[in-house]
Amino acid sequence: MPEYSPVLAVVTGLLEFAAAGYTFLSSGRKRILYPVGLLFLLLAAYQFSEVAVCAHPENLLFARIAFFDITWLPPLGLWLTYQLGFSDKKSFKTLPLAYFAAALGLVMWIFLDPNCVTKSVCQLVIARYVHLSPFDLVYGIFYQSGLVVFIFWAAAGMVRTVDPVLKKNLANVQMGVLGFVLPSLYVRILYPEPDGILPSVMCHFALILAFFLFILVIRERRTLRSQTKLVNE
Repeated sequence: MPEYSPVLAVVTGLLEFAAAGYTFLSSGRKRILYPVGLLFLLLAAYQFSEVAVCAHPENLLFARIAFFDITWLPPLGLWLTYQLGFSDKKSFKTLPLAYFAAALGLVMWIFLDPNCVTKSVCQLVIARYVHLSPFDLVYGIFYQSGLVVFIFWAAAGMVRTVDPVLKKNLANVQMGVLGFVLPSLYVRILYPEPDGILPSVMCHFALILAFFLFILVIRERRTLRSQTKLVNE
């Protein structure tokens, strides 16, 4: 069995952690930058969690922490989409809040059910998680539906918003999600076995999402500077 190498996860995690720090310290609309910064932190935290999982595969607490981490990605992504394209419609807040509530329920399941995640196996740069079928089904519905809503909601936001900067930000969000979802699904179709590799594969490809989110952060900084310059003139 090929040994697991933590190099990819560590490098990716450090880049995403640095991007989070840069985002939180950046000037711009905080209602947009803060969710982006939290997304960077969640992505970075998963990478380091996976290293811990593969360093101590017998300790399932690390595997539960990894699942705890990525469970918050869909609701936080939907919250970012709400802020970018629908913040003027308070009723639309219900959608991301519903996913936050579902994420909370799954997190409780992960930590309260001792048989939720039963095993972790690490090969090359991928961690594989073995868990009960009911959890696998429910978690899959939650996560995949969240990503689908994420993609189409960003498209709807681009249609309805008149702010050219927000349109570009929403385009970055959509391209970022598609940029890690489509390659991950391709790998999963190409290698249907072994089971349980999708969370790890998706989080490695999520570096593409991080790249597009970083472009969003830079645009927010430049937009504020341009606005400040116009006011000063």
